[in-house]
Amino acid sequence: MKKSFILAEIYRQNKHWNAPGEFFAELKDIKYKRKLYAEISPYLDTRQVLSIVGLRRTGKTILLKQLIEKLSATVKLEAILFLTFDEAIIPGNITLANYLNEYLEKIAPEKGQLYVFLDEIQYNQKWQHIIKRYYDTDTRIKFVVSGSSSLFLRKKTTESLAGRIYEFSLPVLTFEEYLELKNVDQKMLEEYLKVGISFDKKIEDVKFAEKFFQQHGSVMEKEFENYIKYGQFPEIVGEENLSIVRKHLTDAIYKKTIEYDIPKIFGVEKVDELKFLFQVLVNEIGSVVETGNIAREIGIDEKTVKKYLNYFEESFLIHLLYNFTKSARKSRRLGKKVYLGSPNFFSAFNAWSNDGQLNYKMGFLVENYCLLLLKKRFDFVSFKRVRKDEVDFLATDNILDSKKYQHIEIKYRETVPFNDLKFAKKLSAKSGNDLIVVTKNDFGILGDKILIPVWMLR
Repeated sequence: MKKSFILAEIYRQNKHWNAPGEFFAELKDIKYKRKLYAEISPYLDTRQVLSIVGLRRTGKTILLKQLIEKLSATVKLEAILFLTFDEAIIPGNITLANYLNEYLEKIAPEKGQLYVFLDEIQYNQKWQHIIKRYYDTDTRIKFVVSGSSSLFLRKKTTESLAGRIYEFSLPVLTFEEYLELKNVDQKMLEEYLKVGISFDKKIEDVKFAEKFFQQHGSVMEKEFENYIKYGQFPEIVGEENLSIVRKHLTDAIYKKTIEYDIPKIFGVEKVDELKFLFQVLVNEIGSVVETGNIAREIGIDEKTVKKYLNYFEESFLIHLLYNFTKSARKSRRLGKKVYLGSPNFFSAFNAWSNDGQLNYKMGFLVENYCLLLLKKRFDFVSFKRVRKDEVDFLATDNILDSKKYQHIEIKYRETVPFNDLKFAKKLSAKSGNDLIVVTKNDFGILGDKILIPVWMLR
């Protein structure tokens, strides 16, 4: 009974063997490929296990199928096994090993490379030990796994798969990816790809982009605001029904991550506490989090709050940012700010209306967005607060070299309040770098300040 069930399930999920058109059907309308596709493709030829982790709904399953489609052009279809896991297909004591054994004994070609794609691997107990056994004993098998929890994957792989696994992160859509999916004017997009500015910019980069700013600023600003409110997940780009958008975001957060993933992976029983705490955090973007105050507000002990914050962070729902100090231990005692894994989460709980009542929140979402960009570019990102003075971000690749510090202030307003920049300018001057001011629509070089509209950043 067990073997017949397993075999039936394998054939059900691997229609590319007999009906490739059906298996790849959902890819026909998805011409676009995430940046990670090109980055990870060369690693299909390496020995190591590949793991893809990230928030739900970022497109991990689609990416796996696109990689399978790529392989299918040069590899026998039966040499590619795909399994997506949830409790529905793992009844009783059936394990990943049972699936692999059936595949290897009855379906896999006798010779040549084999590719095994395992989606949402975290639902399979002891998967890391099973993969290690096959990795060490059958060199023909190349494993590619995906999961939605960083801590779950890392903890399980530290002991068993150390040195055998490469981890890749699939983040929410970048603004560039959003524009491509939105099918904006192709010429404008091509120009943006040439002139977009990174945080490690050069002065000539800014000057080179001035013409683009003048020609396309109003369109890009409008697209960016839509992106930061609703456009960071592939399935909702272009969706005009905001009720559908908010339901998609809420389901992605609650129905799977908070109500199912975290309780199952971390053993949390009080889901209502998780839900309420996350709703509190959503409305505290960029604010210093005092765990003691939060604990009293929601009626649970501080130790539990700290534990829940860690679960949220390791599940990609939030990022915690610490006050800068060269001592990591001291930094964690000085206070921390909370940011969301996606600014779109704010829109899941707050309805934007035409009366503009929530417009003041855009500055916080932009700050959140800039943090995500900075974390991709720099090894160390923090904020800097000395008594009542503060700079939004301090970023560097070498925390021991103050000349490498880059200071960034977020001023997403109609007019930049230059009087508010004195502290940030003072710190920038000490590091010998210009101060970067991220704006709404101001652009240019003003003495020791570089003003860059947020939508110009890449």
